[in-house]
Amino acid sequence: MACSHASATWAWCLFQFNAISMKKELQMNKQNKLGGCMIFLLIPILLLVGFVLVSQWTAHTPAILGADGQPLSGSIASLEKIKLGGVDQWLIIRGYDVNKPVLLFLSGGPGASEAARVLRFNSELEKHFVVVIWEQRGCGKSYPSLNPKSDLTVDQYVADLIELTDILRERFDEQKIYLVGHSWGTIIGVRAAQQRPDLFHAYVGTAQMVDVRETDEMIYEMVLEHSRKTGDTAFVQTLEKQGPPPYFGKSPIQPYATLFGREYALYEAPNIKDPEYRRDGDILMLMLKQPEYGWLDRLYYLLGLMNTFNAVYPQLQEMDFRVDAARLDLPVYIVLGRHDMNNPYQLPEEYFNLLEAPNKQLIFFENSGHGMIWEEASLFHRLMVETVLPEAYR
Repeated sequence: MACSHASATWAWCLFQFNAISMKKELQMNKQNKLGGCMIFLLIPILLLVGFVLVSQWTAHTPAILGADGQPLSGSIASLEKIKLGGVDQWLIIRGYDVNKPVLLFLSGGPGASEAARVLRFNSELEKHFVVVIWEQRGCGKSYPSLNPKSDLTVDQYVADLIELTDILRERFDEQKIYLVGHSWGTIIGVRAAQQRPDLFHAYVGTAQMVDVRETDEMIYEMVLEHSRKTGDTAFVQTLEKQGPPPYFGKSPIQPYATLFGREYALYEAPNIKDPEYRRDGDILMLMLKQPEYGWLDRLYYLLGLMNTFNAVYPQLQEMDFRVDAARLDLPVYIVLGRHDMNNPYQLPEEYFNLLEAPNKQLIFFENSGHGMIWEEASLFHRLMVETVLPEAYR
């Protein structure tokens, strides 16, 4: 009996040992499977992070090449970060001859970068100017300078612009530079030209803004009328529900996007005749091929469109250059697209007529809209090289 009892005890112990061993083995298998899944998930994440970081580190602007395929002597092709207003901001600088006059381009927005379109459609200007494309704070490559948002004011953008102009004047040994603004860029361009006309050979306002609130109200009425005529009752209801601009709140870009998106689709696109622009003008597709941008910069571009716009656009509702900037003490060239429905030409034309300036010209591009400098790029190049450059360079 003792022997049987001992055998039973031994068998029970052996059973418990096997059970514990099996349990540990199951736990280990589970942990191994979990670890395998973690590794399986972690590897593509690490590869993606590495890919994004490499794209940022290798971002560059291509060298300007001579006939021999080598970098052209005396040219400049630079992608660089500088401090403006105490924060990092980016510049793209390109020119066939570093001794040519400097042209500073101010992108539209607020919150957008138009570098991709300038690089694609306006490269001809690099033969006659040192072209500087400024990625403004909170935009594109300079998106991280968004914080603190309290610095995203029109006055701060103008201060950044004047500081940048002084840096460029000193660097390229020029007393003055050319200032070209597009859309939102014309707002800070006019303000800078008003404050420091001594810094600029000339101011060129393309799609010149005058009174943002009145312009947006005009767009609302035009789109609403068109939607009624075409029987788009659903969109009429959408517009009537959100009401006319201005829009405020946490995310004003949403109702503005609804309005502007329909306005572009209904009015502007059919009037753009240039097949090259119609084929290659999409800013997002251009940006995907832009070597100056890494993948994080492309994300920054989208974030800037939302967050910087939301912070800055509501500040523009009380401006009216017919009152605030009726005199500019430098040569002024206002360039308008005849079919621009994002900024209808009536207000800029009215502003031009009352503007006092030592020399002023109003130029219409007949086959383009809001982006006339890309939609009719060859006309813009001729204007800059054959008119603005010889008339204003001193």
